[in-house]
Amino acid sequence: MNISNGINLTGEVTISRENILTGEKEECFRTHNTITISGSQWILMKMFGLHLDSIHDPSIPYEDIGQDTSVIIPDLNDDNQLKIGRDPMGDPSVEPFNGYTPITDEIPSEHFIRGFLVGNGGSGEDAISTKNTDYSFIKLRNPIPFQQTTSDQGLDPSISDKYLGIYRQTGGSDKSYYIKKFDGKAHIYHNWWRDGQRWDYLDPVTQDDLGPGAKNTPKTNRIETYAQVDMSIDAKNDDCIGYFRHAGNNQDAAINELGLVAFDTVPGARSIIDMLYQYKIKRLITLIYDNNRAATADDEVKALASEIVTVMTEQLGTTIEQTNIAAFLSIVSDISAASTIDYSDYQNQLSAVDENQQPLNIGVQAFYNQNQTFQYTTDHFLEYMSSSEFASLSTDEAQRIKMITYYTFNSIPLQENWRILISYRIYAN
Repeated sequence: MNISNGINLTGEVTISRENILTGEKEECFRTHNTITISGSQWILMKMFGLHLDSIHDPSIPYEDIGQDTSVIIPDLNDDNQLKIGRDPMGDPSVEPFNGYTPITDEIPSEHFIRGFLVGNGGSGEDAISTKNTDYSFIKLRNPIPFQQTTSDQGLDPSISDKYLGIYRQTGGSDKSYYIKKFDGKAHIYHNWWRDGQRWDYLDPVTQDDLGPGAKNTPKTNRIETYAQVDMSIDAKNDDCIGYFRHAGNNQDAAINELGLVAFDTVPGARSIIDMLYQYKIKRLITLIYDNNRAATADDEVKALASEIVTVMTEQLGTTIEQTNIAAFLSIVSDISAASTIDYSDYQNQLSAVDENQQPLNIGVQAFYNQNQTFQYTTDHFLEYMSSSEFASLSTDEAQRIKMITYYTFNSIPLQENWRILISYRIYAN
């Protein structure tokens, strides 16, 4: 990673705005940011397999944390910090979002940088002059929640998997979500570097460029290696705007500080069902519709069906009013208990429609080539899982939240029909 003034690791941030109606784009800022002491320490701990520097419950023997560092940096979950996400001192057996999962590794294997915070404490009163960043910072100056809702309502199912870090207030029914997940996975790039290179320019390194006996003619300019992740603040989903609309709030709707955070998640019901669909349900549907399936497929089909029934029943209960999901679960239950499997019958049931061509099940459509070889399927499972009946399903929650980077910039207004696009790079050379 780049070294700034010989002491700090640095990243590079570019922020732009896009009009969601016209497609108009404008670049706002591009500059370096500070990776804080908690970020630097986190990177070293990941590199060397050391203990995560979080105090949980010192009365528990296996929570001997802090043995590998001279400074124990608190989590943002702590009551004396942001008080978001799971309660460090809560009871792990109580749901929702109460209690840390015990650490069994030196550092939890699923503890990664996977989300970000924003706030409006990074500029002066004129909203133009940014305040100095400090390497010692472990949280934003004034974080702003992305979403706010009531506990009995929950977030819209179509966006609920994007937000976590719920503020643990005492009393009241409102929920404030302070963390938004990245728009996608980070990607690593290796490019040939040149002076004045555009941010969006790629001159990719290939395998034939590598090694002392490279097949291609060796280049003399250096290789630029970085990871890039993309984030967005979307007016379409009212990101942050709801906070500024509260009665009595006279602040301008704007942000001027950003922080990336590392944490490990405690999966909620919605995330568990989504993973079940990606890894089990889609596999089951493929086996049912692929007429060239292996002769031993029956055992796998019944095992998949049994697991799907178990997980869906645990997460959704036995009474499901959403008729398409209920119909799907009924068929899968039949498959798990069947002595012999009639694949054509299950194909007909999963693809069945009424007189108005509306699916009676999850609306599976199978696609084959001209030789009738199976290609792929489509279905409406996730669409039906986003219905209002499932709005109250618990979503992921974060524990052991650490701020890894900190960045201040001139205030950017939050306006309807505009979204803010943020690309963040960490350079490794």
